[in-house]
Amino acid sequence: MDVFDETIVRIETDDGIEGWGDSVPWGANFVAAWARGARAGIEELAPKLIGLDPRMIGQINEVMDLEMKGQPFVKSAIDVACWDILGQATGQPVYMLLGGMLTPDLHIYGSLPPDLGPALDTKISDLRAKGFKRFSSKSTGDVATDVAYLRHLGALFEPGESLKYDANAGWQVQEALRIIDQMGPIDVSFEQPCASYEDCRTLRRTTGKPLILDESATDLNVVLRAHADGILDGLNLKLSKVGGLSKMRMIRDVCATLNVPMEIQDSSWSELACSAIAHMAHSTPSRVMLSTFPPMGMKLNKVDNPVIAGDRFMKAPDLPGLGTRPRIEMLGEPIGVFAR
Repeated sequence: MDVFDETIVRIETDDGIEGWGDSVPWGANFVAAWARGARAGIEELAPKLIGLDPRMIGQINEVMDLEMKGQPFVKSAIDVACWDILGQATGQPVYMLLGGMLTPDLHIYGSLPPDLGPALDTKISDLRAKGFKRFSSKSTGDVATDVAYLRHLGALFEPGESLKYDANAGWQVQEALRIIDQMGPIDVSFEQPCASYEDCRTLRRTTGKPLILDESATDLNVVLRAHADGILDGLNLKLSKVGGLSKMRMIRDVCATLNVPMEIQDSSWSELACSAIAHMAHSTPSRVMLSTFPPMGMKLNKVDNPVIAGDRFMKAPDLPGLGTRPRIEMLGEPIGVFAR
């Protein structure tokens, strides 16, 4: 698949303000979300929200949760559009409403190719020259290949450099144990190595290696459970996975209180979502900010005022609301309209 389906929501107010949000599931087999499901869910929820004040975001979320159990990827687009409206109505960027500008420089991991070879070594050298010390890469799913990869990076890394190794829930516990046992000296954190929370917990307790939860951390209850179990070394907090900025802020604030480091991301490559997560990341204390997700590969000219991304940092638009707007001429006619 070259692209993923994007479902864009526009909420119009009686005062003429428009708020924007979107849902872009990463296919149908990454998390429990899919594009046509987002559209069906919005069609179900929208009539129940018409007439409510979108600035009353708490009320909007209460109604959505009452009328539809679960389905956070459906609610995320609506929630984000309401925050966009609130920001415009108050003349403030969303990051100001979420806590203020606490982290001006949003760090990006240096992304490495997953295969051994000259391209990998060249990439590390290029990123190192730009000042990167934190790198990320994906597991291949093959034990021998992953062991060789980690041993190579361990030998190549300089003091102070580290790796986040993301298995996307693809390892069995026995595979992960074999990889960790053979990988040699390297400063590494493992992101969601196994599919289930329980398997991740077993691995963390057995090896003592730092664990960043992702796919299995679907709500605040899981986060609190992981902290109580002593395995929450970090959290990949994703916008549409938890249901929008409102629930993201709640989890973020709890993690900040517990001093849990976070990545602020989404489960897709969307220019609107990039703006939303940049606002959330700016309003997160620097002491618990690991990284955020850059708009790599998104230069499609689909939006005005996109997130500003440099070599090592990114920045949200400094405009009221999200600041980012889809280009209307690229959208075509709406596939659904809901009105009083």
